[in-house]
Amino acid sequence: MRKSVFFTMLFFSLMPNGVFAQEANEGSVGALITDRPTQTYSSFVVPKGAFQIESGIGYSRAAFSNSIANVVNLPEDYASENFTLNFLQLRYGLSDNVELRLAQNVYFNRIKFDGDVINRSDVQFAPTWIGAKFNILNEDGFVPQTSFLAEYVTDVFDEDMGQDLLNLRLNFSNTLSEKLTLGYGLGGFVPTKNGPFYLEYSVVGSYAFQPNWGAFLELFGTLRNDWVNTHNVDMGITYLVNNNLQLDAYTGFDLTNNLGEIDFIFGLGFSTRILKK
Repeated sequence: MRKSVFFTMLFFSLMPNGVFAQEANEGSVGALITDRPTQTYSSFVVPKGAFQIESGIGYSRAAFSNSIANVVNLPEDYASENFTLNFLQLRYGLSDNVELRLAQNVYFNRIKFDGDVINRSDVQFAPTWIGAKFNILNEDGFVPQTSFLAEYVTDVFDEDMGQDLLNLRLNFSNTLSEKLTLGYGLGGFVPTKNGPFYLEYSVVGSYAFQPNWGAFLELFGTLRNDWVNTHNVDMGITYLVNNNLQLDAYTGFDLTNNLGEIDFIFGLGFSTRILKK
């Protein structure tokens, strides 16, 4: 069934972030700021000399309604499920304005028909993401905190990828109040050989409803001319265990239900940071 939901509100992007620092002067850099668990990349870079680990597990499902199944020649009640066993992102602060990044997923898929599993893939590595994030502007009044992300997505382990991609993003955030922050981003994937470039957008609001607890609501989607556009929403919570360790949980769903696009996601994760002595 097609969902029509209108979102004109955006609040939350302040995720009380934390850091597990056995070695660090925590007060000098403040609380940890993470990219996860939202689709919107943080506009901040990791502090100079800091090493940050962001990891989690996830589940997503793409189900086909009866009418859509007929169009794409699939059986009714067909669904594809993806289980991320470990999403691992490593970030290192090279300078006050540049961080280095490496990301790698481990996952498996399975196909269900009429509720029964009819096929299951082996556990495998997803494409590898290597890149950097650059601080461009610090927040000043209406001027948002701004950064630029550039990553190379390649098939170090994934031989079925087809071609390498460039992931290019502009990331922004504005502090709306002591507890409320707005984050937003625009970018997309550029094929290194051929194929269409398509835009991805995201807008997230975060609200710190307790000193160590935060909540977020996010709208994100993909705009492209060779396939259907997609629009999704997700929401979740974060818990700051201490200034260097953050836990998170999130869920979300598709607003468009176009040709079996992902219609449900769920995940759990943690982020930790080791600061320079």
